[in-house]
Amino acid sequence: MLSYRKLAMRVLGRPLHTEGIDSPRPASQRAAAFALTAAMLITLTAPAFADTWCIENGNITVKAGDTEGTNKVSQGSIIDREDTNTIITNSDKDTASSNTVTIDAGNDKVEVTLDNVNIKAGSGSALTSKGDVTLTLKGDNHLTGGISDTGNYGRNGIASTGSLTITGGENGSLTAQGGSGADGGHGGHGIYSNGSVTISGGSTVTANGGNGGSLVGGDGIRSGGGLTVSDGTVTAKGGNGDSKDGYGGDGIRSGGVVTISGNTVNAAGGYGGKVGGYGICSFDRVAISGGTVEAAGGNGSTGGGSGIYSSVIDLSGSLELTAKAGSPNGKALLQAGHELDLDTIKDKLGPGAKVTVTDADGKVNQVSIPRPVEPEEPVIPEESSSSSDGGSATPSTPASPLPGLTVTDKSGAVISYTSTQSGNTLTVCVGRFTASFRISLAALRPLRAEGIETITFQTILCSTTLSVDELLAMGGEDAEAVLTHRSTDSSLTVG
Repeated sequence: MLSYRKLAMRVLGRPLHTEGIDSPRPASQRAAAFALTAAMLITLTAPAFADTWCIENGNITVKAGDTEGTNKVSQGSIIDREDTNTIITNSDKDTASSNTVTIDAGNDKVEVTLDNVNIKAGSGSALTSKGDVTLTLKGDNHLTGGISDTGNYGRNGIASTGSLTITGGENGSLTAQGGSGADGGHGGHGIYSNGSVTISGGSTVTANGGNGGSLVGGDGIRSGGGLTVSDGTVTAKGGNGDSKDGYGGDGIRSGGVVTISGNTVNAAGGYGGKVGGYGICSFDRVAISGGTVEAAGGNGSTGGGSGIYSSVIDLSGSLELTAKAGSPNGKALLQAGHELDLDTIKDKLGPGAKVTVTDADGKVNQVSIPRPVEPEEPVIPEESSSSSDGGSATPSTPASPLPGLTVTDKSGAVISYTSTQSGNTLTVCVGRFTASFRISLAALRPLRAEGIETITFQTILCSTTLSVDELLAMGGEDAEAVLTHRSTDSSLTVG
């Protein structure tokens, strides 16, 4: 590193030797040299600023810095201050601020941590981002959009023109709320991006569309470039469109692929005075390969929304999907204009997968793939078995020790079974490859009153366990639950 003396000589344009600085010179020139040199030293050695920015102190703008890993932050009289590890917070997280955050990554990337931020914008979106932006969540964050400056439209909790990544690296949560529209205006979106949206890292994200002011409710999450949920808990709900001509917003609406591969996603369309919103809507493809997903269409006066709407619905792996149609006439899984046939997806589902659909009239259909189980004792086919199905040509004498419960073979004939109880589980066992377990929901209630919480149905190659409470919630007293095993496949219908 250059010494103070040599740096001073270089500033004055003199040769690098000690004689120059010690030679007689006017005092004013020597003072100027020392002042300039000191200023340069301060510039060269000053560290990048690192602090927590409180939103109550004014609107905050964050831009990409000139060097990698830095940002430029402006707030009030502070303009483009170099910053590292930018953190935005509220000094009082219980009191919302009307100030907003603007992030501009340009052609670079910007990362910002939200630490217990609470914003309720008076106008415009609570947080606006441009370019490649990552939001890391810490604590409990709330971003609520206001009303448009130029109209009656609700604005967004988050508005992005670019790619947006939300990660829970600090085990944080985010609630993004779209503003409600005034009379004649649309509701704002919880999260809006004309690029891609990625939610990962164990984050908990709740995105709600604002209610429409007599028109269309906002979407929970609206993405032009696709949505990916790889890890985290996401709840997305469309806003309501309250008038007789209004439409409910979608829980998730995307112009690109919606990809869900883990954790929990709950998406619900809003109520429409005319037509309900979709739970999940993609104009490209919906691909779900894991996690627990609930998708419910909103109700309307003339039309219900679909649980999932897309030209392609790709279901695979060990997912657990519940899809519900909105009333009236909505579809649970609407693929290319038609209800998806569950029989066509069985081969793509993995062990433990379960897909349950409920139509607009409340009828339930289900396909499930049991996980491999090691039975305590081998199930031996009945001695009278002679057919390829493991059954006999003549049905065995029916035996029904449990009122309202029967088991039938593949031809529909009633066959005998054994039942045992261990703790809160009732196990029904039959020595067939193909058989159906049948019980009325009315008969389930006394079993539940006796402490039975789950029922396991076992055939030679398949075992399925059902929750009694879930079955009771699927239909009325006159409904019947039918669980069918065909070799290693399992399917459930309630109606």
